[in-house]
Amino acid sequence: MAANEHKNLSDINRHNPKGFENATNDTVLSKSEGTSATGTDGNLVWVDKSLMGVTNYKMQGYTTGALNYKHGEDIADTKSPFEMAVDYGNSVVSAGSLTPTIFFRIGQGCIIPETANVTSISGWITANSANNITIAICKITPVEGLAPAVVPIVIDEITVAGLNSNDKLVRINETTITTAALAEGDIIFPMIKVDVAGSSIYMNLSVQTTTY
Repeated sequence: MAANEHKNLSDINRHNPKGFENATNDTVLSKSEGTSATGTDGNLVWVDKSLMGVTNYKMQGYTTGALNYKHGEDIADTKSPFEMAVDYGNSVVSAGSLTPTIFFRIGQGCIIPETANVTSISGWITANSANNITIAICKITPVEGLAPAVVPIVIDEITVAGLNSNDKLVRINETTITTAALAEGDIIFPMIKVDVAGSSIYMNLSVQTTTY
């Protein structure tokens, strides 16, 4: 009988876990929370991978729109982290660069603690014009000990039209991400531009990542 013990069976003779046949694709077997003091009475459940290892990074700020991209102030500035008044010098992200002194000190910058993927960018934006506003969520992969400027990589660019009033919110809900992969230690941050300069713009976004 010892040869028939589960641990001795070859892989082809082992059964799939409970609920496997009816579980949808790209899910993971887990255990529900339960109610007992011992914490052992949960049930087996199949959970969508997109719900596991989720982290949200808040990016909130305001600016007077310009044709070039602008990014957040240095953390030493009293209006950091919300004011986005620093001219990037270009209207195309790939055409510019940032030195470590600048990108490391952007008040809205967030450090990614582990390998992850961006799954959505969600939130709201307002503007006192009907001009087209573009938000670029960018990443930089720093290299220890190196000082040269680095060209940011666009995670995603989102363009919306303002509604002529900062009392009228425009929804942002982006799930098709241009460059989703993030590495441990990456720094992510927002930049913003507008097609006609002068608009008063406010944004409040959440960048969601998953680590599974």
